[in-house]
Amino acid sequence: MNENEFSTSEARPSRRGRLVGIVAMVAVLAIALGVAGAYVQLRQAAPAAPHASATPITRDGAVTAVESFLGRKLGTVDVSEPQAWPGGREVEVRETGSDRADAWVDVNTGTVIRLMLAGAIPETTTVAISSDQTRAAAEAFFKAHDISLDGLTATVKLVDHGTSKEYEIEWDRIENGVLLPDSRLVEVDPSNGVVFSFMDRRVATGPVPSPKIARDEAIRLATAASGLSNPKIEGAQLLVDSSPVWSGRLVWSVQLSEVMPEGWVSAFWVEVDALTGETIIAGQG
Repeated sequence: MNENEFSTSEARPSRRGRLVGIVAMVAVLAIALGVAGAYVQLRQAAPAAPHASATPITRDGAVTAVESFLGRKLGTVDVSEPQAWPGGREVEVRETGSDRADAWVDVNTGTVIRLMLAGAIPETTTVAISSDQTRAAAEAFFKAHDISLDGLTATVKLVDHGTSKEYEIEWDRIENGVLLPDSRLVEVDPSNGVVFSFMDRRVATGPVPSPKIARDEAIRLATAASGLSNPKIEGAQLLVDSSPVWSGRLVWSVQLSEVMPEGWVSAFWVEVDALTGETIIAGQG
């Protein structure tokens, strides 16, 4: 999902939008940072990232990179102009047809960093494999494409969309209780174990001081910013933001929801600057 969208029951057409936007993906964890006033030393750069090329990739080079990743020739494609994302610049290679591949290639490294296989998106509620089997299939996918998961923590979720289900597995790098913008994400068909989308996100970070805003205060500020009167706190995670707006900031990402009188759920993601207390609405729905 993108920086301005959040849905508690995401519809099928928004799947592509979720990959198009670079998100600060939130793991719901309890955070306790040792001694107040300590200094949190974060990595200068995300580890194990592909080496940048001296020459940015060409249109044909982007198509070739996607074909090499998929192990097949592409049909008719549209290739976008280079566009910014928090980790650098990328081009989108979009194949036409119902069984198309939609991929994003990092301009400087020439690697496929995101992929959606439209023809493989599950249209079933059948769950024929376990979470362990799903994780094994996802790890095999990354190994086959030489994408490292070293030092990352995995979270497996079975997501029910009503008319379909899917497994989502996210690997995150967490250091000193801080979620870094170094993660991998896959979506897997629960009926057959096929990976139909993935994201490889690695954004360079520098040293960041410890938060001056405590978790409870961040929740209070986020609640006020959301405008919700009696919200349920779904989670509060300390992370380094990688969005275009607050890239590099240490923030509390607070997720809130509230059942409205009409019966529908209003949900917000609010980011609170962990040093100043400034807030922004990162997503709502």
